[in-house]
Amino acid sequence: MSMSIGSKEPAPAPVAVAPPSAHVNSLTTRSAWDAARAACQLDPGAYHGDIACRELHWFEPSVGEHGAWIRFEPATGMWRGFDARTLQPVQPALPAQYRPWHTALDSSEAPFYRWFGGALTNACFNEIDRHVLDGHGAEAALWFEGDRWDQSQDGGRGGPVVSYSVSRKQLLLEVARCALALRNLGLQAGDRIAINMPNIPEQVYWTEACKRLGIVYTPVFGGFSDKTLSDRIHNAGARVVITADGGYRNAQIVAFKEAYTDPALDGYVPAEQAVRAVAQALESLGLSAAHSARILEGAERVVANEITLERSDIMRGVGRALESLSGLSSAEASRIRTAIASALVTTPPRVDTVIVVRHTAQADLLWRAERDQWGHELTAAAQQQLLAAARAAGFAVHDEQSLLALPDREFVAAIWAAAPVEPLDAEFPLFFIYTSGSTGKPKGVVHVHGGYVSGVAHSMRVAFDARAGDVMYVVADPGWITGQSYMISGALSTRVTTVIAEGAPVFPGAGRFASIIERLKVNIFKAGVTFLKTVMTDPQNVEDVRAYSRASLRVATFCAEPTSPVVQQFGMELVTPWYTNSYWATEHGGIVWTHLYGNADFPLRADAHTYPLPWILGDVWVADSEADASGSVQARSADVGEKGEIVIAAPFPYLCRTIWGAEADFKIEGRAVARGWRGDFERYRKTYWTRWRGRLAYTQGDFAVKYADGGFSLHGRSDDVINVSGHRLGTEEIEGAILRDKQVNPDSPVGNVIVVGAWSARSSKVKTSATPRRCATPSPSMNCARRSVSGRHVSGWRMSSSSSKTSAISVFITTPREAVGAMRRASRSSPSTTHRLTHSTSERSTS
Repeated sequence: MSMSIGSKEPAPAPVAVAPPSAHVNSLTTRSAWDAARAACQLDPGAYHGDIACRELHWFEPSVGEHGAWIRFEPATGMWRGFDARTLQPVQPALPAQYRPWHTALDSSEAPFYRWFGGALTNACFNEIDRHVLDGHGAEAALWFEGDRWDQSQDGGRGGPVVSYSVSRKQLLLEVARCALALRNLGLQAGDRIAINMPNIPEQVYWTEACKRLGIVYTPVFGGFSDKTLSDRIHNAGARVVITADGGYRNAQIVAFKEAYTDPALDGYVPAEQAVRAVAQALESLGLSAAHSARILEGAERVVANEITLERSDIMRGVGRALESLSGLSSAEASRIRTAIASALVTTPPRVDTVIVVRHTAQADLLWRAERDQWGHELTAAAQQQLLAAARAAGFAVHDEQSLLALPDREFVAAIWAAAPVEPLDAEFPLFFIYTSGSTGKPKGVVHVHGGYVSGVAHSMRVAFDARAGDVMYVVADPGWITGQSYMISGALSTRVTTVIAEGAPVFPGAGRFASIIERLKVNIFKAGVTFLKTVMTDPQNVEDVRAYSRASLRVATFCAEPTSPVVQQFGMELVTPWYTNSYWATEHGGIVWTHLYGNADFPLRADAHTYPLPWILGDVWVADSEADASGSVQARSADVGEKGEIVIAAPFPYLCRTIWGAEADFKIEGRAVARGWRGDFERYRKTYWTRWRGRLAYTQGDFAVKYADGGFSLHGRSDDVINVSGHRLGTEEIEGAILRDKQVNPDSPVGNVIVVGAWSARSSKVKTSATPRRCATPSPSMNCARRSVSGRHVSGWRMSSSSSKTSAISVFITTPREAVGAMRRASRSSPSTTHRLTHSTSERSTS
């Protein structure tokens, strides 16, 4: 805290926490960090290449008759691995300095950077297969905990209704079945699918199956609207959507298929298809050229800047155009409307298949037999193929149990008889994930098989001292980059057991997340700032957390939103002393600023500071000129303590490559994408690399302050500001002041915002159901409380909600004590329609 209660004197500066001992992280001193920074600056390709050789297995075609999957072992100074056909261990006669690529970093067309050119690898092999080949098949790959809660368990403290582990062998089997199912649907490397599912193990199975085959997937968070899902399906060019019949949240069923997938596919039309349908209908009607042009113009005006839209929106544009035409009878206008409406209804199917995972098993599920297929039926058929192929390869297996009973290496060989891993170019797109910004068309940023997995795995070592056998609990969803990078890829690639927890971490009480830590002996915990702020709202929440042991934790970290010192102090005192502040975003792919585990030279204090990893050449720049015609400004490095924009002056392997686009040029040539494909690179370049005149520097669009010791603090989006007498106040400063005041003074007049109710899933307007005292209607000038609504998200704000069916929203601004009482009363009266709205200080949230 910045002030002592009852005193106007500043509180003492926070004291540094004694660092834990590191077992894996080698960057435990300033000198080690300096040496790594110097090596990276001297030759970034060699520096990151050394990391990639250690972290990943690479497919080397020249080793043996059929090639081999090999990794460099620093302890022995040798390359070791597995024969690609027999899967027997190999130790090829390769020198220690050998590298599987011809070019470590290709910057010839900067900022179109490419890493590990010519090398082959596969994310799924590195996350699953190799661990089983190494003999760790019985080890838990993941723990799943369902949302539903049984209060009678654990002596009245309660426990989950559903909780189980999945071994690494079982995970490989599940993934192989899904991979075969996708292949049986005709999918192959380079095809795209969209995944929109609850946070359940099946999402991991299908995700890894895509990686295995080189299918490029896009994960879509399960809380987004049907319109958002529709847009992303179309923008991705997805042939298949994978969803679930439903998911559980706060002990209620969220009907994924019927609430999101079906409306997304059936209720919206791609903009270009809509215009084409209108044009074809007009052509068939034999209208005059002038009338046809006017009506088509009306349709085109409606679809401008839209990816997909509802048919009724197009008809409104057509109707306005018809009203502007003179000499048109009502009967003729009706004929035109009918023809266009019929054409819009008969647009082509959006996707080939919807795969539905059975999870909640509701009755009377809406079903389209020509499109929908049950996931368990597809994988059951795939299992018979697996067993038949394994028997043909000489394995005496007849069912799942006999298959799993095989020794680890034989088990992998049996799986590979039908579902081998596809070696892919290191730069082959792995997935693209859309940023959640509200400024224009969403951007699907592309991550790849090689640099992304290598970099995220290495960040696990440095930030968390991750060791094989650790248990990691990430409070996130695979629809966000945090879920993809650390819940899935980072944990699995480093042989860490990952926790998949459905529902909210604070339901049915704030101690839920702590109960998971105690029961599963979690060592690494990762959660966004918003989560901890929820715990801070009520002293009872703190007591709920303290009812469970957090002793197994050795490290926790924030992600996504900037952290206030008061929030960090709360986390360090309540959860674990080594509660660090990490900075990164969707585009970064993984952590870029953090505290190095066990390093006392970069001290951890409750001051919201964080430090760049040695390969992140970060700085804070300030605009030193007016923008030129291209929008670029002259840059100067900010002084110590001066706020500016955080920049990264050099690329790193897990940074996104481009923005998804130019689909017509996306062609597969052998094991790689045709070299001419760059996606929507011009948008990528302008968005992230050209803000500063004459200098290439990756700019995320976040405020930061740097300090003399090399630390940085983050202060929210640089485009989310209020200008007061020339002082640009970001969201972090405002929110931090609120939190500090509330912590110091429980009777603070500083307000909370509570939202009671929700908006209609079909409405884009907020409806106020009441006008209570202190009710606030945000004005257009209040940048920190924008009113635009998209599905279940208010721009600039994030809502936790299990219902999308109510149509009323009330906005209350109250004192802290009033807030707690109001929330409790609202929850008792209508638990399914009460939501807590908290401001998201980053439009590119990662959790």
